[in-house]
Amino acid sequence: MQPQALSGVNWTLIVLIVVGSAVLAYLGDVLGLKYGKQRISIFGLRPRYTSRLITALTGVFISVAVLTVLSFFSENVRTALFTMKTLRQDLERVSIQLRDTRSSLEGSRAEVQSSRLELRLSQGRLAEQQSLWQTAALSLDVARFDLETLRADRERLIREKNDLNASVISLREEVGKMTRELETMRLGAIMVRANSLLARGVVPPGAPREQVLEILDTLEADVRALIAARRSDRRGMVPNNLSIDPVEESQLVARLTNSPDRMYVRLLAAVNIAADEEVKIRFDSGRSYLLYDEGEILYRKLVYPDERGYNAEDLLHIFLREMKLRAVENGILPDPATNDVGSLSGEEFFEVVEKLSASKNPTIINAVALQNLYTEGPVRIKIALE
Repeated sequence: MQPQALSGVNWTLIVLIVVGSAVLAYLGDVLGLKYGKQRISIFGLRPRYTSRLITALTGVFISVAVLTVLSFFSENVRTALFTMKTLRQDLERVSIQLRDTRSSLEGSRAEVQSSRLELRLSQGRLAEQQSLWQTAALSLDVARFDLETLRADRERLIREKNDLNASVISLREEVGKMTRELETMRLGAIMVRANSLLARGVVPPGAPREQVLEILDTLEADVRALIAARRSDRRGMVPNNLSIDPVEESQLVARLTNSPDRMYVRLLAAVNIAADEEVKIRFDSGRSYLLYDEGEILYRKLVYPDERGYNAEDLLHIFLREMKLRAVENGILPDPATNDVGSLSGEEFFEVVEKLSASKNPTIINAVALQNLYTEGPVRIKIALE
């Protein structure tokens, strides 16, 4: 290390300073002796003091010369001589800034540590939330599956409910039928039950009185023919005359004459009619509305042949009862005595039963109107399968 330090010394400058100082010192001493021998006085001083003053000034000059030479050749010397105080102030300021920077750095490090800690906590919370989300997604899938299962169960229960309702209706009708048969057995000779529909007709809008009377005469003739046909089965009994309230008939004719609407007229049995009794008639009339167009579907139902307990004949009976209820709800007038709205031929009924029995896929049963259906009926339909 020492050879490297000595190699960086400016020996030329040192030699020049030493030699110059020696020369200046020598010249100052010579000059002081010269002025002392000559007894020269400066500023009124004695020659001895003048010699000392010159010697002192020579030393000052040497110092100034040395500093000047050093300043000229060395920037560090210039800095030390002229800007040392400023450097100290800058150094102190830099030291303060360094301390502040270190303090800020320590604070930043603490913030970084805190941020890292918060990041780890956030990552933990995120992992927890992801776990909760996965659990919630799984629960949602389970809930959806349960919902689909419940919907399927609900549809199955609805079908079972409809079947039970239809069964209840069927049982009620059977009870009513049995009750009527029981009454018939008790009465024995009852030929027509009270409120039975005997005939029905339509009065067009604006019909005059003559046309209305003609329509009523035709309906009364139909009733006589019906009663005669029924009595003819009872050992050839002669039909009796019809018993009609003239006041009621007169009021009906007045109501139907020149009516702006299409009107229906129904002739009903006023009381139970025995084979040898007079046939008492009452009238029922009102506005006749078009409820179904020809070819329109009155009612439709989807059936599943693969269901447990599937029976095509029972299913078709239930379908016809449900169709009757729908028709009555939409305005078709049933027979007050039997609650019927129409009939389906036995041939067509069993033909549909055979098709339903042979089907292996879900089938839609449609009840299609064969003609325009009005309020008074009757309902004439055909069964179409899809």
